[in-house]
Amino acid sequence: MRRGTFWLVWGLGFGPLLLAVLMYWSGVGVPEGRTHHGQLLADGASISEWQLHDSGGKPWQGLEQWQLLLTVPADCRSCADWVERMPNLWTAIGKERDRVEWHLVSLSPSGEGLVSKRVAELGPGLWLIDPLGNLVMRYDLGVSPQGVLDDVRKLLKLSNVG
Repeated sequence: MRRGTFWLVWGLGFGPLLLAVLMYWSGVGVPEGRTHHGQLLADGASISEWQLHDSGGKPWQGLEQWQLLLTVPADCRSCADWVERMPNLWTAIGKERDRVEWHLVSLSPSGEGLVSKRVAELGPGLWLIDPLGNLVMRYDLGVSPQGVLDDVRKLLKLSNVG
């Protein structure tokens, strides 16, 4: 009886560990799916590389909060829909929206928004930046606003920064 209890305890302790090692090395049973809707940017890129300026030409330093930046190149036809959706998306964040700012980023100053010379090479998209200035996610403009909203809510719930 004692010998059986001993092996039962060892089996309960090392069984899951052995199963996890086998799953890791063989790849069997590891989920392929993902829960985020955008492209996760894990290369360590920073927003400082964009050289952002406000419409007055002063360098932009707004990194106390999470940022949603909508890059709008000059030849973007699908950007107009997102320019209209952004205030609604920001409002839909709910009680956590004080932790998030959104800005329009274009190539030339247009009264409101930010300016960057790199907008043409970045292309049209929606970018999520953390309060430390790291690029976290990029969304194509074909993604649904609900997907962006789900991701932002999840990040704000899990993050203590900003």
